[in-house]
Amino acid sequence: MILYMTWFSERGRELAARITELSLSVSYGFWQSRYGGHPAVSKIQIRERGNRSLPDFLEEAFAQQFPVIFIGALGIAVRAIAPLIRHKTVDSPVLVLDEAGQFVIPVLSGHLGGANELAQQIAESLHSAAVVTTATDVNGLFAVDVFARKNGLRVCNPEAIRHVSGKLLQGEIIVMAVDPACMSPEEVAELQSPKEVKLISWNEAQAEHAVDVWITKKEPQEDRKTLVLAPKTAVLGMGCRKNKSYNEIKQMIKTLVDSRKIDLDDIYALASVDVKEKEPGLQELAQHLRVPFVVFSAGELKKVPGDFTVSAFVAQTVGVDNVCERAAVAAADGGSLLIHKQAMDGVTIAVAKREKIVLQFV
Repeated sequence: MILYMTWFSERGRELAARITELSLSVSYGFWQSRYGGHPAVSKIQIRERGNRSLPDFLEEAFAQQFPVIFIGALGIAVRAIAPLIRHKTVDSPVLVLDEAGQFVIPVLSGHLGGANELAQQIAESLHSAAVVTTATDVNGLFAVDVFARKNGLRVCNPEAIRHVSGKLLQGEIIVMAVDPACMSPEEVAELQSPKEVKLISWNEAQAEHAVDVWITKKEPQEDRKTLVLAPKTAVLGMGCRKNKSYNEIKQMIKTLVDSRKIDLDDIYALASVDVKEKEPGLQELAQHLRVPFVVFSAGELKKVPGDFTVSAFVAQTVGVDNVCERAAVAAADGGSLLIHKQAMDGVTIAVAKREKIVLQFV
């Protein structure tokens, strides 16, 4: 995980060094695959300000939506980030720690960006206090935007989050319906939802018109108070030459987006072979996209059935005849291959579509 970190004293620098040794992560989607695989392990990488101006340093972080940690006064952080704040769906998660490491304060993008989650992890590791102020958290209530992030759901109308959270804070129960195109009624019935969330069938939802949250691949024409969460369906399978930079890899993504072959907001996961698990460019891309990075062994990829683009060189190098197509289908749990292998300047990519979704209330 890449963290943009700045400090203003020697004690701050020492605290930053301690944070570098921690194990931190943000949940961006549950996934399961009949072919195995596991989430890639990522070490903390610190981007220091060095001799750059603070505005330039922060602008770079916010452009990539990467976490920013200030070690110093809260007021300095607030003044510094103010010109960069755009919207909760794209802002960087921002945290502030005092130089003694007593308090960890998530300031911006607590739910969608995962700042609250990071603050709690850092506080637990440093034996300090996480100062979380979001209302649903301090009241121990269901947070629908955290639910969306952790389940790989796109928030179609984020302005409706306020209405859903408002009902919960008033002690009301919210009603959630899941489209059978996403999960079968039997699967929905097995979900264990919090007491403040009532799950109803799609037929009940259509009849009552009293739904607070729709989970659907469609976009129902509802009033502005109904929150629509759409499952992200595109899984990117990728391969690359060793030490390909993030910017080089990102150029391939940009090409597909510009040609309207994929939608950035619909990307659910990034997948590859396990020898690429620690490839910095792929790790950085997954963090920028805010998606899980899933890797499979060559043996696991060999078991994936399908008509794939075969490469003798790839087979000799990594032990399986194709990485990007097989990895995409595997991470999509056997989903259909939408885009076959595309190659450019040492980077390969394929796109599969996941058909079924996994929902968890945690």
